[in-house]
Amino acid sequence: MAIFEISKDDILVPVGSKGALDSYKGELEKSLSALKQKRDDHPELFETDDSSDSGKKSLLDALYEEGVIPTYSFPKNVVSTYISDISGRVKYQVERGLDVAIGEYAPGRAIVVDKTTYQIGGLYYPGGERSEKTAASPAKAFIQDASYWKSIRTCSQCGWFGLEEDNPDTCPFCGNSALTNMLPMLRPWGFAPRNATSIETAQLNEEYSATQQPLYSTLPDADDVTAVNGCANIRMAVRPNQRIIMLNNGVSGKGFTICCDCGAAMPGDDPAVLKDVLRPYRSKFIKTRCKHSDTINVNLGYDFVTDMLVLEFALDRKQIDINPTRNSWLNRAGQSLAEGLRLAACQELDIEFTELVTGYRVRQNRKGDFVDIYLYDSLSSGAGYAVSIESSIRQLLTKTQELLEGCTCDSACHRCLKHYRNQYIHSVLDRKAALDLLNWGETRARVSAVPQGEQQHLLKSLEQILQISGVHIDVSHAPIFAEGKYSKKKIIVYPAMWSKPMSTDTIFVSDANLKYAKPYALKTILDNL
Repeated sequence: MAIFEISKDDILVPVGSKGALDSYKGELEKSLSALKQKRDDHPELFETDDSSDSGKKSLLDALYEEGVIPTYSFPKNVVSTYISDISGRVKYQVERGLDVAIGEYAPGRAIVVDKTTYQIGGLYYPGGERSEKTAASPAKAFIQDASYWKSIRTCSQCGWFGLEEDNPDTCPFCGNSALTNMLPMLRPWGFAPRNATSIETAQLNEEYSATQQPLYSTLPDADDVTAVNGCANIRMAVRPNQRIIMLNNGVSGKGFTICCDCGAAMPGDDPAVLKDVLRPYRSKFIKTRCKHSDTINVNLGYDFVTDMLVLEFALDRKQIDINPTRNSWLNRAGQSLAEGLRLAACQELDIEFTELVTGYRVRQNRKGDFVDIYLYDSLSSGAGYAVSIESSIRQLLTKTQELLEGCTCDSACHRCLKHYRNQYIHSVLDRKAALDLLNWGETRARVSAVPQGEQQHLLKSLEQILQISGVHIDVSHAPIFAEGKYSKKKIIVYPAMWSKPMSTDTIFVSDANLKYAKPYALKTILDNL
């Protein structure tokens, strides 16, 4: 047995770990270099208003905030709203995670602090206004920084997107070479009230926008997926270092107009929205009003890399409707199953549902059509919750099924899928669609045909309006026929999950259109008579 002499300055490491240590050393040097560059470009980010003698953040605090050293699941991607007093000194600092802040603190939204209402009206971080050199344009350094401003490329055919810095020439999902640019993405460095002051509630005209579902653009590696035991159409992968993009694209998708000098910001794509908006800060060096002569139209958002659990559902377009638009079956099923898996996973792990984030995406390529449902930790530093589910995936799928089947609501409610964090997608949540997708993944079986009695019940809601339009429909007998001025055809209500059947003498209407889009169902019948 070999005997080693160990001094107090020696560090013991596992055998064969030199490669990992060398890799870590390189990553550490890269992170420290990036931190130094950030300090040089934005020194105000490293100032502090506390009682420290230097007035600067400590190196340890900076390393924690940038995620250079382990943060033990304390959030890294955080941002604050800064509310100043009349002298310009910060009076309140309200901090939230960026994923929530880009929705709740977005320009146009209102917040209440200490019983006083403020409408967010600019991007701001304390420090720039304290220098005569930067007081007039503290936002410019951030907007010109590539780590805050990023261009995004997107595919109009399949919906793929990715950062332009990754140099995508063609869509990795469908091969389309005609990629286009979305609005640029700007990472907020901080928020401030409109005109740097409060607002009377009677004068408030709040403009609502929300954070969209997480956008996951990384192309999967064919070798990283494994079949889920007992599931015909589900494969699983634990993927490290996956890029996630969070976006708020403003009201009606028009983004936000931001002044490149003072940082004043409001929702909309017309510079005129800043006409009556003053600087979002006060400075003793600048008393004149900003003219907002240099503005940009952007989405608010940020990107980060995380580890995630991905479930891949293989689809069959000959049997299933693969239309990914917002009101389609696939959108409702994918979104709802993702939410169900998230809630079931949190129950299984005995953690708060806010600890996990979920999303889904549709992929279409030469190999087929797929829905990817993914889970990752809400904290960028990660607690390992998402990837820990891999070993108990069958139990998770069973628990998800029980959650979806255990409610009596027609589509979704606060007892099954709805909660405050997903309120922006409440209209598309549908536990029954989620169950159909889950059952397809497990057994490769489609939902059964719509029973005749249910077909009659669904079509009865259109009976009177069809008569007004000159169409007679008799829902009291089977089969159901609709007779117009020129023709008479049978009507069949089919499950929205199915790819649409085709027949010259039959009109096919999906049950989802009769439930959620009656005008479209009506048009389908009238156009075919």
